[in-house]
Amino acid sequence: MIEYRGEVLRKAIHVGSIVIPVAVALMSKTLVVMILAAIALALLMFDLLKAHHRPFKSLFLAVFGKMLRRREEEGSMTASTIVVASAALTVFVFRQEIAVAALAYLSLGDSAAALVGRNWGRVSLVGGRTLEGSLAALISCLLISVFLLLLNPVMGWNLTPLGLLAGSVTATLAELVDLPLDDNLRIPILAGIAMELVVPG
Repeated sequence: MIEYRGEVLRKAIHVGSIVIPVAVALMSKTLVVMILAAIALALLMFDLLKAHHRPFKSLFLAVFGKMLRRREEEGSMTASTIVVASAALTVFVFRQEIAVAALAYLSLGDSAAALVGRNWGRVSLVGGRTLEGSLAALISCLLISVFLLLLNPVMGWNLTPLGLLAGSVTATLAELVDLPLDDNLRIPILAGIAMELVVPG
């Protein structure tokens, strides 16, 4: 398991991915998808080098080793690659406001769950998750929802309180339940589906 300091650094980068939903809100959908797809391909190339080129792997581990999970050290794709690829898919599949909300939930809600759960989690749930971490995720997603509702009329979006509540709860459950699908992919996709089913448009 990563030390807590490494987890903080890892989640600091994860929180930094909030620039993605900001870009989605301000730029054209096609351009954002193209940029994200290009970045995901570049990151995938680094992952392949890490898995198959020993000198590059040694350099990569020396720089980022404290932030990597064991499976990433052993050759799996890094979370950064999955986050960017997941964001590209989310933006491509969902309308703008749904993609913004879903990716903000991933960036901030997932990070809150990990940091609070690791440091203050006492009540165990499933898959190593804790009640405290899940509550932190839910509260973060709800706060994001309030902010998005304030932006709603300015941006001309159709977000509704019920739709954002559905997205927040779904994102929290998607982070909590340990499924074969990586949580960086399942959180925005499942939250996006939930909101598409509830938000008019």
